[in-house]
Amino acid sequence: MPSWFLLHEPEPLPAAENMARDEYLFNLCHEKKCGFLRLYAWKKPTFSIGVSQKAGRALNLDFIRGRDCEYVRRLTGGKAVLHHREITYAVASSEDIFFKEHDLHQSYMLISRVLVQAIRSLGVDAVLSRGSAAELSRSHNPCFSFPTPHEIEVGGKKIVGSAQKRDKQALLQHGSIPLAMDYGLYAGGANFPAAALEKSMTTWGDISLKGADELKGALAQRFREFTAGELEPLDFNADDMPRLDALREKYASDAWNLSL
Repeated sequence: MPSWFLLHEPEPLPAAENMARDEYLFNLCHEKKCGFLRLYAWKKPTFSIGVSQKAGRALNLDFIRGRDCEYVRRLTGGKAVLHHREITYAVASSEDIFFKEHDLHQSYMLISRVLVQAIRSLGVDAVLSRGSAAELSRSHNPCFSFPTPHEIEVGGKKIVGSAQKRDKQALLQHGSIPLAMDYGLYAGGANFPAAALEKSMTTWGDISLKGADELKGALAQRFREFTAGELEPLDFNADDMPRLDALREKYASDAWNLSL
């Protein structure tokens, strides 16, 4: 039986659905040793915040609502991200490769190395970041305003923003690879200057002529090599719906999204 699965979902989905699916895969990894790579997109521009962030500080909610955008609290940590024109990846796993002699920091680095290899395979000189000043990680600055250790940069600018949740049995790491960026929208929703974001981050469209499908293909291929096996194609089905429905309700509620 395969232990790793690929969920390639080109149809953009609402914020609550995307976060429900990621958490559901994380929960499945507590039931058996397995791993999932999920590639997906967002129906509306969406601001996501880390699980411990205060929404009222990290986001300008009036601005976001006024522009018909969505907002959602992730299960993972990290800072505010605008998900819009991008490829989003999620890795959920309980496989020994992440847990035998590896902690959160090391498992994060393992996934980051796979992402770097995928990007470099398409001719882009991506590197792992050394990080930035510690005070930035304690600020309410948005995710793409500064690199954290072992995130991915091209030409000194951040190209992937990721966050992870991990316990003793399983991990969930997901992240954003912008294809293009509306800097004014990101800045307005995250209470941060647009010019500063433009200096700190880049997008796939800025650094490569390769298309989104080629990038998704490279990500899947490098994860196949990392797992030393095949990624079995997988789709959600009717059996998944009851548990997904409950999670979708959670992520659609302000009781969760604005809880801090």
